[in-house]
Amino acid sequence: MGKSCRLFIVMATCLFALFSLRSGAWAQMQAPRFEPVGDDAVLDHGTGLMWAATDNGEDITWEQAKFYCESYTGGGHTDWRMPTLAELDTLFDQGSTNRFKAFQPITLTGCCPWTSDTRRSRARTIFFMTGEINTFAKSTSSSMRALPVRTAH
Repeated sequence: MGKSCRLFIVMATCLFALFSLRSGAWAQMQAPRFEPVGDDAVLDHGTGLMWAATDNGEDITWEQAKFYCESYTGGGHTDWRMPTLAELDTLFDQGSTNRFKAFQPITLTGCCPWTSDTRRSRARTIFFMTGEINTFAKSTSSSMRALPVRTAH
């Protein structure tokens, strides 16, 4: 079989695969990763997590952030919590031109949302200007924020 015949078969196979996708599968491939849920929540189709659309908006200690997250009722849900470091890391957008580099439509008003990853009196966070992982005393509040998350069911 000649080169041009093999090339034709490969191209025909690719076209067949492309056109045989069901419309639902094609639509899912085209859907954006982040989908607003009302005015106060965002569903991340990539991770299956639902995030608050914005952080708490003011300086907050780790204990206050934990309470804020667990009390959050956005998107009509009550099972919100503080994110793990790995979960929070999925929101860092290196290519963003925003001051705080979170994927849109998530809005951060401070650099560093708290995480549930702790060791004694210290907790971890991500500096959303550079992506650097930091550890701070839980009593720190300057530029620290609460960003609730829940597992979408």
